[in-house]
Amino acid sequence: MRTIETATKGGRIGRAVSLVCVDCGSTEQDLSGRCRACQGLVDAVYPQSDAALGSEDTDVLETYWDLLPIPRRESCRIAIEPTPTVLLTELDGVPIWAKVEGVLPTGSTKDRLIAVSLPLMVERGIERFVFSSTGNTAAAYAWGLQRYPELSARVYVSEEVPDTQLGPRTDQLEIVRVKGDYVEAGHRARDGIRPGEVPEGGFFNLGRREGAKLAYLEAFDDVAHAGGRIDTVVQAVASGLGIVAAARAVQQSSAVRSWGKGPRLFCAQQTSCSPMVKAYRALLSGTGERLPEKLPSGLAAAILLGDPFSSFDYVARAVRESTGGFVDVTSSEIAAALQRHNHEAPMGDAAAVALASVYRLWEQGDLRGSEGVLVALTGGPGR
Repeated sequence: MRTIETATKGGRIGRAVSLVCVDCGSTEQDLSGRCRACQGLVDAVYPQSDAALGSEDTDVLETYWDLLPIPRRESCRIAIEPTPTVLLTELDGVPIWAKVEGVLPTGSTKDRLIAVSLPLMVERGIERFVFSSTGNTAAAYAWGLQRYPELSARVYVSEEVPDTQLGPRTDQLEIVRVKGDYVEAGHRARDGIRPGEVPEGGFFNLGRREGAKLAYLEAFDDVAHAGGRIDTVVQAVASGLGIVAAARAVQQSSAVRSWGKGPRLFCAQQTSCSPMVKAYRALLSGTGERLPEKLPSGLAAAILLGDPFSSFDYVARAVRESTGGFVDVTSSEIAAALQRHNHEAPMGDAAAVALASVYRLWEQGDLRGSEGVLVALTGGPGR
């Protein structure tokens, strides 16, 4: 079995992290994170850890180091401070907790992803990578690359993405504008790989998923410290990377182990662009129909992905195993959620999709009797 020897917090060589394809069990992967044998998803397998967030912790990579796949601590040059987990409201006595990610440096949870992805690239000897973005990932990489002068990248984005969404300008990040949507930008990124470049991997990028799970590990610990319990998680999704990361955190959280049962996972989309919701309903009905949305539109630009089907099976599996589900909300519901709570926590339209979905799930009766709901507010205003 292929393993990565990783250093302990003190710098000594410690635990061995195994890299295994979740589909075929192979231990061989390419630099983008896909299995060489079947092109499936490769995950890291860790020894059980009791890592937990403490009240004085100021760098979550340090806190959860035993649950990260980075070989050497000195490769990590970005510190991610814990973000607030707040009791946003109660619905007939059911506490609704919010993980507020909009306070991170570039205004979205993507900062966590690149804080783990970049050092992992350095450890693998990558020098230049290529990816596509709706804006938030580009901004996070532009910010993070300034701490990694040995790396550079090229990003493909729709010509409709405002310059203000793309983060600080740096010679390390080349921006290519594309006529069309995010899916077309993704096609251009895959087709545009040159010698010496590596595809960043997107959903299949191990560093991205392992960085994303940190928000949930934090939130579970915060709620446990407050004497609460989470039995439902809601997040807005495009590729669904965040909800798969949540499932990873459920498996690895010492707080969840003390609760005895992991929370149900719910994926939220806007009705105007909800290919995963429709595909999941088709899966449950037995038809299995998957229809890409050719002209995705909606308030939440960050999650406008009309063809998410390279990742859908992994997302659907995580949701089904948790006995969760998929939910979609209208533009008016999104706007109402934003108006109701934007004075309590900084949030953008994608975060409002998740929050509106909490109210929809409540109306449907899915949250009756719940002990606690966690909603991921993945980005601040404009994110």
